[in-house]
Amino acid sequence: MELNRSELQQDGHTASENVYIISDEYPIPRLATTRRIWIYLPPDYHAETKSYPVLYMHDGQNLFDNHSASFGEWGVDEYLDSVGKPEIIVVGIDHGNNERLLEYNPYDSEHGVGKGNAYVDFLVYNLKPYIDSNFRTQKGASCTSIAGSSMGGLISMYAAVKYPDVFGNAGVFSPAFWMAPAIFSFAEEKELPGSSGFYFICGDLESGQMVPDMEKMASIIAQKNLKQGSLKVEVIVGGRHEEKLWQESFPKFYQWLMATC
Repeated sequence: MELNRSELQQDGHTASENVYIISDEYPIPRLATTRRIWIYLPPDYHAETKSYPVLYMHDGQNLFDNHSASFGEWGVDEYLDSVGKPEIIVVGIDHGNNERLLEYNPYDSEHGVGKGNAYVDFLVYNLKPYIDSNFRTQKGASCTSIAGSSMGGLISMYAAVKYPDVFGNAGVFSPAFWMAPAIFSFAEEKELPGSSGFYFICGDLESGQMVPDMEKMASIIAQKNLKQGSLKVEVIVGGRHEEKLWQESFPKFYQWLMATC
């Protein structure tokens, strides 16, 4: 397949040479819409024949390129370029702008009918098979992860609990659990394999519910008899609900993640 970098090479773009656009209009049949899909490939991808773990991330606009990031990018590509081995493929899925609150919420809310279940099913049944068919990926759950912040943290949590046989690890950054309180009972009721991993992180200067909600979910997961080291909870002193916190936290999450794969 031919990967596109032409737009990313224009002035004002900051994505590294290892970031590509798979499609500006990748179809999401379950939501009757399309979405831009990004992919980061390890620097040695084209020179090697080996397969790589994969990390699926939401809010793709904010991961690699300041030009598309409204509040600053995470710098995922620059960090991964600099860290060397171990390596990973990162797939970024753009959010749906005005539909974001619905697409990242599996439950109905005051904002409308939740579309998160359909979105997660798209990842599992449409996007992941495409990525696995077109790129050299390690396909198993232990090396397939999902991560996001705020509403993206919420939907990452939901995806990892609903499909633990697909997403073996989840990076749950500043999760907006207050938008979907039903997720607590959902997590309590679901069985998880001991190999599942969860990395929770937020700042202590976020909303009043952030820390207690995150710790409540972590305590639920702690009852699942996961293997040692599979549950990490971190509250950053002085951390706020913003891209800066998540950018600075990504390296710690990545180091934890690669130790589990």
